[in-house]
Amino acid sequence: MMEGTKKKFTLLQLGKTAGGVALRLLYPPRCALCDTILGKGEEGCCSACAKKIPRVQSPTCFRCGKPVGSWETEYCDDCRKIRHWFDQGAAAVTYTGAMRRSVYRMKADNRRDYLDFYALLMAETLQKYRHIWQPELLIPVPMHWKKRQKRGYNQSELLAKKLSHLTEIPVDGTLIHCTRPHTAQKQLGRKERMKNLEGSFALQKPPGRLQRVLLIDDVYTTGSTIDALAKLLKEAGIPNVFFLVLCIGKGKKTVCTAENVCYTEIEMRSERRGQNEQH
Repeated sequence: MMEGTKKKFTLLQLGKTAGGVALRLLYPPRCALCDTILGKGEEGCCSACAKKIPRVQSPTCFRCGKPVGSWETEYCDDCRKIRHWFDQGAAAVTYTGAMRRSVYRMKADNRRDYLDFYALLMAETLQKYRHIWQPELLIPVPMHWKKRQKRGYNQSELLAKKLSHLTEIPVDGTLIHCTRPHTAQKQLGRKERMKNLEGSFALQKPPGRLQRVLLIDDVYTTGSTIDALAKLLKEAGIPNVFFLVLCIGKGKKTVCTAENVCYTEIEMRSERRGQNEQH
């Protein structure tokens, strides 16, 4: 994609890959959010769910891209307290509601068919930052071979490859490898997560003269995994490390409705004030 130009990404681009058309005929595509069969002209998600995608809305944290409460807030609570190794990051959607359930199905039920739609959302988000970050290479978060063997795939690697196909930014899934399995991170705090990840990643080859790289993952929570990889890359001589994920935590000051639409608390209060004034 040429710098400074806008590009409309479509799932048709990904569907044209080897076997893509045949698979769509044998297995009709389903909505990535509600899992119903898509109707004519619908791509990735149904028209009803398209209105409820919990896209990350500004204002966001300048460092990690998490929603914050107001335009005056430069950093989220976590980024004010923590020194991150990465330079900046962004996410396509908040990790909440139907999107959270979708990611769970993707991992637990082998729903790799959702990944095309996820990559589309990420490519659209990357357009906002590409001219600033100018990434030379996409690097997926690696997965230990035992975990990959159990799941059957590394979703971060597949996302990076699909994103590369859409954006024409090269991808390298062999630069870093996971050296040992680590316990699940879900129930761990940030300090425990960082300790859990110690010695988990290593370079498989010299990074050469790379100056600006973009880490790719599906979910950002505390940022401990991204930080561990960013630290490794910076110590190897790469000065600028950014990240792009599908989902990020919604932030403490963000409220998500039953319809899966997210607002900041400030926006919610403003709406209520406006309604009260009308009445």
